Amino acid sequence: MFKEIPTWRLAFAGAATPAGILLALMVALPTGALAFGPGDGGVGGDAYVGHPEGERAGEELFGRNCQQCHNTRGHGGKCPQLVRGAWGPGGANSDRFMFETISNGRPNTQMGAFGKAMSAPEIWQIVAYLRAEAKRVAAAEGARKNDPEGDLWY
Repeated sequence: MFKEIPTWRLAFAGAATPAGILLALMVALPTGALAFGPGDGGVGGDAYVGHPEGERAGEELFGRNCQQCHNTRGHGGKCPQLVRGAWGPGGANSDRFMFETISNGRPNTQMGAFGKAMSAPEIWQIVAYLRAEAKRVAAAEGARKNDPEGDLWY
């Protein structure tokens, strides 16, 4: 007379109700967000770029980790310079791109990944230093060209 319901069906019996769907979303969404959380430990470049403390710390970190390839102050050596062109003010490479490049390296180049050797804040400090140095270089080059707006734009 009564039909036996399999145990697995009982477990999901309330899942199709609005309350069951809401419960599933409350569990799944935060768990899924963990998988796609911020790659920089939640620290953004704004915490360091444009701030003298971050720039000074970045200068020291750059000297210890990057100078061997990119030369003093990022002006280029055996590897690309990091203060002009695509890396300089108004260049194509964003702060985020620079952060990702330092963290993950660049395939098929000599640029290794530093994401395991340095923390996200340390990498952002290097980005801050390079951005500040790029502005100093641009201002100096503008002054050499007698550009009255050199300091204004950079």
